[in-house]
Amino acid sequence: MPINRKDLKRTAREAMRQAKPAPYLVSLVFLAVVMLLGVLGMSLDGTLGAMRAMMEQAMAGDPVQYVAPVARGGFFGPVLTFALELMSAVVSVGFILYSVRVWRRMKASVGNLLDGFGFFLRAVVIQILPTILVSMWGMVYMVPVTGLIIMTNQTWWTFAGLPLMIPAIRAIYAYRLSAYIMLDRPDLGCWQCVLASKRMMQGHKWEMFKLELSFLGWALLSAVIPIGGIFLLVWVSVYQQVTFAGYYDAVAEIRPAEDIPPAPPV
Repeated sequence: MPINRKDLKRTAREAMRQAKPAPYLVSLVFLAVVMLLGVLGMSLDGTLGAMRAMMEQAMAGDPVQYVAPVARGGFFGPVLTFALELMSAVVSVGFILYSVRVWRRMKASVGNLLDGFGFFLRAVVIQILPTILVSMWGMVYMVPVTGLIIMTNQTWWTFAGLPLMIPAIRAIYAYRLSAYIMLDRPDLGCWQCVLASKRMMQGHKWEMFKLELSFLGWALLSAVIPIGGIFLLVWVSVYQQVTFAGYYDAVAEIRPAEDIPPAPPV
């Protein structure tokens, strides 16, 4: 049963207009927090310093040479960087939760961004687990293409082997609903949520791809507008997430996850 993309996006905009505080303000806070955590992480692992050094070379008119990042803080630098990445993942789950509440016309606030810390471990795992699975599917492309490049010394295999990326792309959409299911079904383990997402997305991957693609124009427009593009990006971010929340609810009506048994007690 196909899901009407235009109706979905129109309903998402209506839900956003009714939400208080304004969703674009929550989106602004979310993007600011994620950006701040990212900059702090880049500063600790030395990436920011390396980028600054290369920029200084370019501004001085010197040939730009690669500058290896030097981690700050010794042993604690990478540990703190990893902790910041985990915090970013948890805040991202909080933004998904906020978007779901906006779509369902429930009370939603900036505080929802921090709700993921109430189930920190589950929020982290539900973000990392699909990434690991997609990366494993990505090996279908990486291993043979890298081997062919080494054996033949021909880089065109990078493009010739792109069809091998199809399993990884399919996996991205297969596991796309994992976080939504985890938020709706706290009785399920993270692995069960991932499996439930895979089952629910059967026959909907191409549909979800087209839904994502429909936001491409907004993304390109925000990139070419000098100043207003930043504010447009903030609005599009929450618009996209609320629409995805609606898509999850639509798929759940067609193929619900209620028949999946809860995880056994540990």
